[in-house]
Amino acid sequence: MIQFRTFKTSLVLFTALITTACVSTSNQTSPNNWNKTVKRVSNGVVSIQMDVPVSFDGKWNSSSTATGFVVDKAKGLILTNRHVVTPGPVTAKAIFINNEEVELTPVYIDPVHDFGFYQYKPEQLKHIQPHEFSLNPNSAHVGQEIRIIGNDAGQKVAILDGTISRLDRDAPNYGLGRYNDFNTFYIQAATASTGGSSGSPVINIKGEAVALNAGSQSKSANAFYLPLYQVQRALEKLQQGQAISRGTIQTTFELSAFSELKRLGLSSEQETQYRQIDTAAKGLLVIKSIIPASSAANNLAVGDILLKINDQAILNFIQLESFFNDNIGQSISMTVQRQSELVTVDVKVDDLEQLLPKSYLKMSNNIFHDLSYQQARHFNLPVAGVYLAQNAGDFKQAGIPSYSLITELNDIKINNLEQFKTEINKIADGEKVHLRYTSLQNPTVSNYALVEINRNWFEYSYCKQNIELGYWPCANLTAVTNSKKSIKEKLVTNSKAQQNTDLLTQIQSSLVQVKFSSPYSIQGRRNNVGRYGTGLVVDAKKGWVIVDKSVVFSHLGDAKIIFNNQVELDAKIEYLHPIHNLALISYQPEQIENARITPAKISKKTLKRDDPVIQVGLNYDGELEYRSTQVDLVQQMLLREFRVPQHIQQNLEVVHLVNPNNVIDGVLLNQQGEVAALWSTFEESGQNGSDLVELSAGILAEFIHEIIDLAQHSKPVYSLELSLNQIPPIYAVKRGLPKDWLSKILASNPESQKLLAIYNIAADTPSSELLKRGDILLAIDGNPVSSFRQVEKLTQKQEVEVTYFRAGKVDTKQIKTTALNGVDIEQVLYWSGMYLHTPHRAAQLQAHVGTKGLYIASYNYGSPATRYSIYAMRRIIEIDGKTIDNTEDFIQAVKHKQHQDSVLIKTIDFSNNIAVQTLKLDNHYWPFTEVKFENNDWKMIQHN
Repeated sequence: MIQFRTFKTSLVLFTALITTACVSTSNQTSPNNWNKTVKRVSNGVVSIQMDVPVSFDGKWNSSSTATGFVVDKAKGLILTNRHVVTPGPVTAKAIFINNEEVELTPVYIDPVHDFGFYQYKPEQLKHIQPHEFSLNPNSAHVGQEIRIIGNDAGQKVAILDGTISRLDRDAPNYGLGRYNDFNTFYIQAATASTGGSSGSPVINIKGEAVALNAGSQSKSANAFYLPLYQVQRALEKLQQGQAISRGTIQTTFELSAFSELKRLGLSSEQETQYRQIDTAAKGLLVIKSIIPASSAANNLAVGDILLKINDQAILNFIQLESFFNDNIGQSISMTVQRQSELVTVDVKVDDLEQLLPKSYLKMSNNIFHDLSYQQARHFNLPVAGVYLAQNAGDFKQAGIPSYSLITELNDIKINNLEQFKTEINKIADGEKVHLRYTSLQNPTVSNYALVEINRNWFEYSYCKQNIELGYWPCANLTAVTNSKKSIKEKLVTNSKAQQNTDLLTQIQSSLVQVKFSSPYSIQGRRNNVGRYGTGLVVDAKKGWVIVDKSVVFSHLGDAKIIFNNQVELDAKIEYLHPIHNLALISYQPEQIENARITPAKISKKTLKRDDPVIQVGLNYDGELEYRSTQVDLVQQMLLREFRVPQHIQQNLEVVHLVNPNNVIDGVLLNQQGEVAALWSTFEESGQNGSDLVELSAGILAEFIHEIIDLAQHSKPVYSLELSLNQIPPIYAVKRGLPKDWLSKILASNPESQKLLAIYNIAADTPSSELLKRGDILLAIDGNPVSSFRQVEKLTQKQEVEVTYFRAGKVDTKQIKTTALNGVDIEQVLYWSGMYLHTPHRAAQLQAHVGTKGLYIASYNYGSPATRYSIYAMRRIIEIDGKTIDNTEDFIQAVKHKQHQDSVLIKTIDFSNNIAVQTLKLDNHYWPFTEVKFENNDWKMIQHN
């Protein structure tokens, strides 16, 4: 164990670190010798597969690969980087050179420096005796040939060579908010190591580890290695079963050259004195930053030159940290040069272990933990407050970014996670809290946010590190229930005379704002994306509101209705139109008074070209905007499909306006003041297949009447499940369509000189068995059809007769329709980091996905799904050889599986390519959860 209790000892070691050693003979460094060395030691190097399940201390949840090496084969200790062991929850395994795998348990990370240790059970290795690396920190010297053995760029046992060029490089800076080492020098060499080589041993010709590979520069071949002095000390403590003491005065130092020191106040006599102590000295340590409210902040100052600690001269980081580690909880005497003044002060040494977060709170998929010393350095704030490691849900909707520091909750100062947990546990779901927070980008500004607490969709738990167990067990928390009685909200009326016309005044009382968000990434939609739009009150007694389905896009989510920019009420999702861009939601009328809400009058007349209309709607701020214009065209809405299948409007003719206001959505009024159409927002894919593009157009009033009728009577919509395109008659004539059929179709609908061709057919439907893409649809039950609306109206029964034209022939078939209801999804499974549900309609129609199996809608990084490469947009069709047709099959196949059980999974993609993969379960961090719609409400079921 290295101790630095005297100046003489520390000087000898520091001289060994920075002095160039004698050049080795050519025989010692011959390729043959290196080959023997590498062959002898390489089976002690392991590839580490690490999964970070929770965003923590500036590190996102992720799955990655790194390197480690055995430093105690009897105890199973593996040395690697701190950022590989991670300060938070992690699961990992080591793969040896012979492909044997062992589970790893994190046993230690250094609070400051980039090293840590994993441990495995040696008895688990059956077919290999790994090499045990010895550490020789004193061996590193400039000009020394080295080899790095590691998992460079993900390649197992990659060997890189290089020559040490520097021993005194500054610690690499990985960026704001991320882990950064400090108060140490790094070793530099040009080896061009890349991702995956983190934690590799840097060895000399004897096979000894002289440094630990830590990072590299992407724009050069330079790589950076951590010296092993603190590593060796920590390893010895671990081997002896002793605590590893690590002290700090919460201060960052940097080495400044003597020329700079003289400008800071160092005298020529002092320079001479320190150069005589160590002829290789290049400078002294200077204070770069101090954490506010620390003991050092009250006594030291940025720019102070450190001269002595406890009357002993300090020339390097090794001596500095030795005093800190040996004096935890005590005061040390520090002598500094502050400009022209020599100052001696007493500074208390803190325990670094107490500045590491050891627990986290998970609520609404947000991750909170104590502010760490690492992050406090980025904020330049005291180590106090609660750090938001990952934002989600209402915290994200409120605009609070990840990496924020929460300082106040309801005017109560928040000092730590325990206090935050106590206060937040007093808040019932649906209540709002006042938060003060500071962002990493502007830490001097105190920001305000109003956040509504919602624990409905995710676990609410408190998790704490347990070294003995090897993971962070979680305990579910129960918040207080909302005992408040329903309070009637009252609108404040505007006494100012209405400046608009009576017609606009009337429709304004029918318009509301609607907000919606969905907690999960399902059905091709991303979670945590708030949608906003204008709703139309159609029944004030029932509280029914019509809104675009592009706003309320799923039955699974949270909707709000805002009245007159004053009152916000929770909304219930009543009915989603299965085919068109319409949703029906409701509020409780008894919860609001003095609202002057007037249901809109819905026209029964159809808009035509050149009809005058008034476009009316609410802008983003909830203010009324209107414009007098006229109908330009009523024609098919053509939208680009998304690469990830999700609902887009098809089979609909929409209203286009002359010079519309595309900033608002709302309604189109006819001259009688009736709602003749909804002015709606439609969504389509961008050119790359993923970006979302919004378009505006009108949906005719007859569809409003339809969705009201469907919701009132709980009726299904019957559909042939076809995606249709309108085509000019010439295309059909060229293909040989009989003239009599052309005449029948054109005569049946004089306003439409188009025919209907089949573009897509939903998989696993009766239509898919009889119809083909490119068929021309001629008639339903003998009635000629040329418009989408004709097809819809004629197919509202369980079976219809379809006449179509294909390959020069007219044919007729009886085809059963598919019944679609107003609930788009009723069950979601969350398993091994994947969100699963039955294949949704958009996947069936756009990607021809079958109805059997479970659709992988999305997955979380750092989960078993990521580790074992089970990706979204595939279907799980078998588990351990058992066929999976539906959710119940899946639940029965996996709900009794235990932690670390292996599962054999068969999946199929859009092209019907089958893949078979194994997956090892992690029930600690990724438990099996079901969300199910029952009795008109969602409930959560825990399966393990």
